[in-house]
Amino acid sequence: MDKLNNIPFLFIVGRPRSGTTLLRTLFDAHCNVIIPPECQFVVNLYGKYGKKTHWSKADLEHFFQDLQTQWRFDTWKLDNKLLRHNLLELEGENLYRNICKAVYAVYPSLYPKENILLFGDKNPGYTIYTNRLLKIFPNSKFIHITRDYRDNFVSIKNVDFELPIPSLVAQKWVYFSRKIHQEARKNPEAYFHIRYEDLVNKPEESLKAMCAFTGISFQPDVLNFHEKTNDFVNLYPKGLLQKYHSSLLNQINTSRIGLWKKELTDKEVRQLDYTVGSLADKIGYERVYHDFGFAVVLQTIPGRTIAALLYLATQLVDKLPSSIRMNILSKGPRVLGTAFLKVFNPKKLREMNKMLVDYK
Repeated sequence: MDKLNNIPFLFIVGRPRSGTTLLRTLFDAHCNVIIPPECQFVVNLYGKYGKKTHWSKADLEHFFQDLQTQWRFDTWKLDNKLLRHNLLELEGENLYRNICKAVYAVYPSLYPKENILLFGDKNPGYTIYTNRLLKIFPNSKFIHITRDYRDNFVSIKNVDFELPIPSLVAQKWVYFSRKIHQEARKNPEAYFHIRYEDLVNKPEESLKAMCAFTGISFQPDVLNFHEKTNDFVNLYPKGLLQKYHSSLLNQINTSRIGLWKKELTDKEVRQLDYTVGSLADKIGYERVYHDFGFAVVLQTIPGRTIAALLYLATQLVDKLPSSIRMNILSKGPRVLGTAFLKVFNPKKLREMNKMLVDYK
């Protein structure tokens, strides 16, 4: 228990398709770090277990079973017998954070490990929960990665992650950026901000700075993470790696910078620039347009309204009883994602279901 308690936590946050997976892979390639793929169980199960300080065998069994229901938990490919055994060893006085750390400790990384000095979690959804995560893991640290909002829209549109409405995606970019910078002002020593463009332009310099921030040694070999190509192919369902995480197969490069200049229409750029507004300048992205006609303003209203409603729904869910909130947070992403694809892209839903069947 003491060993788990003394290992600090790192959270990688930011908008989806901003480089969070790349950062997660770089850190997981470090011999002293464990950082699995994303699964939001820490926040999802907090309402039910977060304040528990004494754990019976029944409590730990229930926690183990609840883990199995979490979206994407199966992608960790844990040895469940070992996990269950290790959890039951924590019977008695213990904190929620140590119970969670016991789950991370059995993650079978693709990279060789030595003395573990840092646990990590990459999760775009955690961007709006950093305050809660600090309560669970005091002294934890956050690396926030930002990507040009126009390239972010291109990437999200290309993989059908969300409705391809420029103002909707841009408004979410605004919400995430404002939220993380607001929390960082309260506790600046806990946050490290990096732009995707700076990371891929100067990977070694960027990684050195992040290692210093997290308190681990810089290991240049982690930049060779892509040499695990065959293992990545076995880790992800067939076709999924190439479509969503093809960057893991190559050295870090700048090929994904500025795609918006070729792939977006003038109309889309105007809507994105208007929605993000002066926040773009503050974060270091130069807008093309600064003056907008009434038509552009009207065109952005539907997307911005949907984003506002989604943000409000997240706040309302947080106020629900813990059992209801846990069910929504655990099952909601899968249900909403399936519903979205049924309506807007049934072909992709069929392809993904086939990938998952072949994967299993």
